Amino acid sequence: MRVRRLLLSAAALLAAAACAPDAPEERSSEAERAQALRESAFGGLVEPMDRAAGVEQLQLDRKRELDEALEQ
Repeated sequence: MRVRRLLLSAAALLAAAACAPDAPEERSSEAERAQALRESAFGGLVEPMDRAAGVEQLQLDRKRELDEALEQ
């Protein structure tokens, strides 16, 4: 009886796995990944994150300039 239940459970799992949707295709380029992110539920968060990254780079550039000025 246990073997039969085990076989039925295994068959059910195989059937469920066969019906599962395929994994999404891997995006080949960074632009395609960015576009897919913008079209997802997180799309509204992409622009503020891009701006924050730009501000971070600006601050790092300013820090580098100050460090260079202090070294002189």
